[in-house]
Amino acid sequence: MDAAERVRHVALTQTEPQNAGWIATEADVSRDTAVKYLTRMVEHGDLEVTETADGTCYKPDTVTQFLQEVRQLAEENTLAELTQELNAISEEIEGWKERFEVDSLTELRQTIGSEDLTGEDRRERLAIIEEWEYNKEIRESIQLAISLKSSLSTLGIDSLSADSSTTLSQEG
Repeated sequence: MDAAERVRHVALTQTEPQNAGWIATEADVSRDTAVKYLTRMVEHGDLEVTETADGTCYKPDTVTQFLQEVRQLAEENTLAELTQELNAISEEIEGWKERFEVDSLTELRQTIGSEDLTGEDRRERLAIIEEWEYNKEIRESIQLAISLKSSLSTLGIDSLSADSSTTLSQEG
């Protein structure tokens, strides 16, 4: 990878905001080089700038990441596969509701404080809470990917790829 690719990789794979010096060290580039590429990434909407105790820091733009995830899901899966995954998520959540006799994620969270639970039971429930939260997030992405595929189909666009020669009409 060249310097720009290394800075991009390091900056976009972080879950917490990082300053230019840290990113430069991780990407094995000078701080000035990192700042140059980070600034471009901010201008292109790939990164957000935030102020922390470490000064000016950079983090992946959450909207851009979310939209890229939706596009990737739509590109890599058929409508049937996306629908099947939605069903699997729903069944898993229903299973947890039945198993723990709760109606919602909030109710499951509230059970963590129960004095009847062992430490192992609490850890298991915390892991399920984390997975339930992830399922809610991915479910939203899948639903939008289905909508994207359906909308593109309605417009007569067969592919989401950047090299597609299909263009939208300027009429209407």
